[in-house]
Parts: sequence; structure tokens; C-alpha cells
Amino acid sequence: MKLNKFWDGLKQIANGDYVLDGDLICEEDLIIDLDDRLVVRGGIKVKKSIKAGEGIKAGCGIEAGCGIEAGEDIKAGEGIKAGEGIKAGWGIEAGCGIEAGWGIEAGEGIEAGWGIEAGCGIEAGCGIEAGWGIEAKTFIHSEKRIFAGISVYHTSANCKKYIKCAELRKGEICFGDLVLEEPIIEMTIAEIENKLGIKNLKIKED
Repeated sequence: MKLNKFWDGLKQIANGDYVLDGDLICEEDLIIDLDDRLVVRGGIKVKKSIKAGEGIKAGCGIEAGCGIEAGEDIKAGEGIKAGEGIKAGWGIEAGCGIEAGWGIEAGEGIEAGWGIEAGCGIEAGCGIEAGWGIEAKTFIHSEKRIFAGISVYHTSANCKKYIKCAELRKGEICFGDLVLEEPIIEMTIAEIENKLGIKNLKIKED
């Protein structure tokens, strides 16, 4: 589904933003074909992927069954969740958590009121800030500083301030505890056969 400036109920305001009242719900891929940022007063929920050449902002949450990609910033008053990756040319900001099945990549900073979790790596052109913990299955790369567990709603007794990854490639940890973990590699039988150069592989139980 393509959303352009002729979309029913869409209005362009003085600063150039295209504003849509209520929620935006799509049962397929959503392509946002606008020459400025899309602002949705409610939430955005898409069954497949979201792709925008400019920025995306939602008063509530943004959720996609596949990936989310924007040429500029991605902002949500609540959480941002993608079944695959999240990529923004500028920053990524969520009032609640940020969660991606694959990697999270931002040209500028990444900021979440709650935790940040990625199935692959996390990469930011500026800093990374989370109210709770930060977790990446592979690497974390931040051009500037990293803060985890800075929520004002927790005490030092129950604060989640871990920074979990297999490799910290770059970034100055200013607040939080670095926890390096062995990467978990998930492969299908077909992928193992291809890697080992064998056929008809059978897995035996111990």
C-alpha cells in the first residue's frame, strides 16, 4: 500500500509535516511516498514492512511484522517494534522500548524510555541511551557515549542497566554494566549441510 499526499484525511501543516489523525493500520507493505515527514497522531501498525523516504513520527507506537526503514528520523511516543530490522538515516527515539528481530541502525542517536533489544547488532552514528538495559545478539557500535538503566522510575535495587552483546566495537560506556556473551548461532539443517559440504545430515539426540 502506498501513502501519498492525496491520502484521505492527510493534511500538510506550516512546517511541512504531513499529519494524519487517528491510527494508521495496514495489512500489507506500507510505502510512504511523501516529500516531508509523516506524523500520525495515533499509532502505526503494519503487517509487513514500512518504508519511508523521509521521517516517521507516531503519537503512540510503531509496529511492523517485517522491517522499518526511514530516510530521516523514526520517533514514537510509545514503543517501536519490528519483526526484522530498524534503520533510520537520522535518529531513532521511543517513549517506551525499541525491539528488532534483526539489527538496529541509526545515522544519529538511539534513545528509548525503556530497553533496547536487537536480534543482531546495534549501530548508532551518535550515542545510545536507554531507560532500562541494552541487548544485542552480536555487536554494539556507538560513535559517542552509551547510557543504560537511567530511568527515573527505578531505584538502584531494581535498575536494569546491563549492556549485553558479543562484542563492543566502539562506544564509551558512561552508565551501565557491560556483559559480554558468546554469540548464539542459529542454523537450519540445510544451512549446516551447505556449510559442511555434506548431504542428508541427521541430528542424533544425546
